[in-house]
Amino acid sequence: MLIKLAWRNIWRHRVRSGVLFAAIAIGVWAGVFTMAFYYGMSMQRLKTAIEKEISDLQVHHADFKKDYDLQFHIPEGDTLLDFLASQQGVKAVAGRTVSRAMISAARGSAGIMANGVFPEAEDRVTGLSKKLDTGAYFSTSRRNEILISTKTAHKLKLKQGSKAVLTLITQDGHLTSGAFRVAGLFKTTNGPYDELNVFVRQPDLNRLTGMGKGVNEIAVLLESHDDPDSVLAAVRQALPDLQVEAWSEIAPELNLLYEMTDFSSYIFIAIILLGLSFGIVNTMLMSVLERTRELGMIMALGMNKVRVFFMILLETLFLVFSGVPFGLLLAFITVEYTGRFGIDLSMFSDAISGFGYDAYIYPALQGYHYLAVIIMVATAAVLSSLFPARKALMLNPAESIRG
Repeated sequence: MLIKLAWRNIWRHRVRSGVLFAAIAIGVWAGVFTMAFYYGMSMQRLKTAIEKEISDLQVHHADFKKDYDLQFHIPEGDTLLDFLASQQGVKAVAGRTVSRAMISAARGSAGIMANGVFPEAEDRVTGLSKKLDTGAYFSTSRRNEILISTKTAHKLKLKQGSKAVLTLITQDGHLTSGAFRVAGLFKTTNGPYDELNVFVRQPDLNRLTGMGKGVNEIAVLLESHDDPDSVLAAVRQALPDLQVEAWSEIAPELNLLYEMTDFSSYIFIAIILLGLSFGIVNTMLMSVLERTRELGMIMALGMNKVRVFFMILLETLFLVFSGVPFGLLLAFITVEYTGRFGIDLSMFSDAISGFGYDAYIYPALQGYHYLAVIIMVATAAVLSSLFPARKALMLNPAESIRG
């Protein structure tokens, strides 16, 4: 009986209920799609950072990252590379020589991080060759080639074939310089990364620094980014004297972004539901006040306050959940469509690349996000029904009938 009464009562005023129905559907759609947009953006940034920049794991000498001193290299680097490549779950491994340096040209200079890489191994780990905007990847016949970003090239007025000078500190602590020919210009979605990094062959850089065949950084790309802890634990156990870090330790800002994405999205949904709650309370309160005499009559006929309370609660839930499925369906369709074809933000590419984001955003959501939204909506509906229900329970049947 209560279910039938509640369902009929919400459709007594079709226009008013319809407006709230539409508001709830649009609010749920907007909230869920915004959640999907930011989740997709964050996961895309995280995936790009791992696969194109920092990898899942990095190995260094325990003292290297304190001052990036070249004397703190990884002993027996070749043997260690083979060992890491043989670990279960490891997709690719690359050794590097990393050094702080100054790049100079006729039009100026800039502080950079010089990355001495093995071209084939680096390409398997970070896809470096695919980042090239102009020029060619390292050739096998030429020495002292360098890849710089388009931003660095623009800043120093360099182009393919231009000569640049790298100045850095050798392993023995002496200042040295070397001339390099620009083989190509690369460009990624991360502006700060582009400005900071240049790439040369590892033997060319080691010849300048006096490191021989040594490496001071090893990047490890895993088959799956979801659970690096098992591989991390195994590598740490095997290499207790070296510093082994996961991506969350290498780039703590990315870990914070990953942890805060869901939390900030739920806050946004909560703000939308708070606004909708005022409309729900207002609609239900009007409904109660319009039916004062009716409510007084059914209470006088024997309906107790518990039943009246549940009737108002059911009316609120029916009103809210009549709009929620349409909002979720619309959100699901929108997320699936934009997740497949992407949202083009290329007109803002210069601005968003400063934060490391791609010009195309692919919204995405997991199943638990939809479940969380349904739970939040149900909670908002129950809380919104309390004030109108309390107003109904305070009615005096005799006075209400006379009124």
